[in-house]
Amino acid sequence: MVGAGAWGLPTAAQLALRGHEVTLVDRYGVANLLSSSPGPTRVWRHADATPVLCRLGLRSVGAMDRLAARSGTEVYRKVGVLWRDHDPTRLLTTLREEEVEHVEVEAADVGRWLPGLVPDERPAVWTPLGGCVLAAASMAAQGRLFREAGGRLVRDEVIGIDAAAGSVELRDGGRMAADVVVVAPGPGAVALLPMLDVDVPLTPQLEQVVHFGSPDAPHRYDDVPCLFEGAYGASPGFYSMPTPGRGYKIGLDVAVRGWTPDDVDRTPSDERTHETAVEAARLGFISDPVLDAQICSWTDSPDGLFVIDRVGRVVLACGDSGAGFKFSALMGEILADLAEEGEPDADVGSLGLARFDGRPLVDRRSGHLL
Repeated sequence: MVGAGAWGLPTAAQLALRGHEVTLVDRYGVANLLSSSPGPTRVWRHADATPVLCRLGLRSVGAMDRLAARSGTEVYRKVGVLWRDHDPTRLLTTLREEEVEHVEVEAADVGRWLPGLVPDERPAVWTPLGGCVLAAASMAAQGRLFREAGGRLVRDEVIGIDAAAGSVELRDGGRMAADVVVVAPGPGAVALLPMLDVDVPLTPQLEQVVHFGSPDAPHRYDDVPCLFEGAYGASPGFYSMPTPGRGYKIGLDVAVRGWTPDDVDRTPSDERTHETAVEAARLGFISDPVLDAQICSWTDSPDGLFVIDRVGRVVLACGDSGAGFKFSALMGEILADLAEEGEPDADVGSLGLARFDGRPLVDRRSGHLL
């Protein structure tokens, strides 16, 4: 298993629990600060205009419940999601087609669903099923299951993969052979895809999240719903959620800068912190100042959807496009099934490499041809 992040660690845990001998390789270790997976929370929602992500979001609930039952750990909180945008037509179409419970909210009425939110001219959509993934707790739970099932962690850098032979070359540890190699390396996929003769342009970038809160009232926002804000005026739009026991988190939907392998600086941007504080003040329900900020990475695929497929004896999973942790527990099960040579269902199959074979690419956010 290459990559010990939000997709790799759950997959390694699943395979170990199923009785396989599993070696998990990551240069910096589990959920390290340079990965896409550190931090206490992520927004969890099935409110997505893209049908396959909506359906996978619904399936992720069962996977998180199974993880919670197996580990004895709370791994998500259901607080609901309010989606506010100029035109939620595509979202509403998907929610209706997938028979997802939702409420269309008039612009002036948003405060009834998220108390204190200042209304503007934009309508919203409320979905009660959604909330925050307790990301750090989830990763810790997966790590315990992996270790207890006899999994082995190796901290080393992958410098070669032979998909035909099922082998991995490490910088310090020589060559390892396996029946199956699962590759879920986050932004590191940029360097590894050429080793698999896969030509899919990925765009890794660094983004920033900011917590607002007070040490004197750490639970003030625990039950506040998540909020998705579409682009509005000068605002690029953002996602936001409660972090129980800490505060309320906002991440602007715009990169701080592009990611490169040698960029290990994770110092938050003061400018981005200020921009986020301006957005928080506009909302009206956040009464506390900036508590902290964090830089994290994500990796956009050409069409904003995940890339999941088999290449020889390799199972490949990359292109989280900022949404990977919503499906962390589910992805562990999906990738473990593929590693055991299970056939992907229609939704997982639609995320394969074949969709890039000379077909027009459409950005799922804008609907425009790329």
